[in-house]
Amino acid sequence: MWVIDHPGRTMAVLMALTGVLVVFLGGPLVTPPGEEGWLDSLMQAVLAEQANEGPWWGMYAPYVEQLRAIQADYDRGETAAVYVGMNRFMDMLEQRAFGISADSADRLFDYCYTVTPARYHDVSRHIEKFRRDQFGESHG
Repeated sequence: MWVIDHPGRTMAVLMALTGVLVVFLGGPLVTPPGEEGWLDSLMQAVLAEQANEGPWWGMYAPYVEQLRAIQADYDRGETAAVYVGMNRFMDMLEQRAFGISADSADRLFDYCYTVTPARYHDVSRHIEKFRRDQFGESHG
């Protein structure tokens, strides 16, 4: 086949198909949360974890409350308070506070990095976690 034998053609065909899908569907297939939706996305992720909590209900309530406090600060335009609140939220996750599982805490911690705008949290802590998880090392 002429597409498989020529990587350049393969890429061109894939790019063309992607363009057609974007135009046909009216936008990207997956739209990441914007500046206005990041806290809602994070809250939904916590609520999803809470739904799978099991017999020990209430472990995620403090996380929900922390996000509500952050939302209030965000709504008031208090950027510094949002930064402090998000880092407190991530401290809770790193400590597995209130008995949440390590898997759940790690998922939420990693999700924080993908949805939270950099000005609202210390992104270096994600880099340190990556180093620890991948290489067993810590710098700083």
